[in-house]
Amino acid sequence: MRRKIPALAAAAVALGLGMATPAQADGFENHFSPEACEKSQAASDFKYAIYYNSDFGGAYRNIGYSVWDFADERIGGAPQGGTQPLKFCHGGNGNGQGIKNNAASVKNKHSTYYAVTYYNSGYKGSANWTTPRTGHNLTVVKNENASFAWQTL
Repeated sequence: MRRKIPALAAAAVALGLGMATPAQADGFENHFSPEACEKSQAASDFKYAIYYNSDFGGAYRNIGYSVWDFADERIGGAPQGGTQPLKFCHGGNGNGQGIKNNAASVKNKHSTYYAVTYYNSGYKGSANWTTPRTGHNLTVVKNENASFAWQTL
């Protein structure tokens, strides 16, 4: 489901006021938690799953926390000698490929927050908004996805 942010909400998000989100963490959990690649999407406590293919097909990764840049998810918030991309796992088409600019569908298991998949890094540009407890094929940012954030309106 694609949603447009009302002007007032957009201004609040731009100022960082609308960013009430689940607990934030550095990239460690998104990279190394068993929730990311060892558990199925249904069994994982991570609430966002991003898929290589449309209709939730191919490889995927469970993600628990907002990601500033899929191609460079920093661990501890500081550079550690190069980029640290998040990659698809769980086998199938796209397994081992970087998530940035390679995703076609997403699922949001969260009961409260919207899962927003952005065109640009840093939660910027066009976006697909996924309502709580739904999933869909990406339309606006299909194979042009660079970041993800939890959002409220």
